[in-house]
Amino acid sequence: MVKPRANVERSDRVERASGPILEPQFQIAAWTPDPSGKSPPEQVHFVIHWPVGMTGLPPMAIRFSSPDTLGVFIEELDRYRKYVWPGAEPVKLDAENIK
Repeated sequence: MVKPRANVERSDRVERASGPILEPQFQIAAWTPDPSGKSPPEQVHFVIHWPVGMTGLPPMAIRFSSPDTLGVFIEELDRYRKYVWPGAEPVKLDAENIK
């Protein structure tokens, strides 16, 4: 389990939500402060673009500025994936395909 540098609350119980949800589109990107994009990336951005029915809302971005914070997010997503779809094939991480 990843040990984040920031305060993160982890619970042994799984949170549940219900009700209709409009499905947004999302994008994941490596971010660099260099406008030309030539310097090495420093953050990972998870950007949510809201559906047309929710016009007027700007995209929401979650910025990960350390591998630990991103690691905790990945672990939590994996935990919920196993809870909701216990019979799903395990995820095989393949970071070698990122360019």
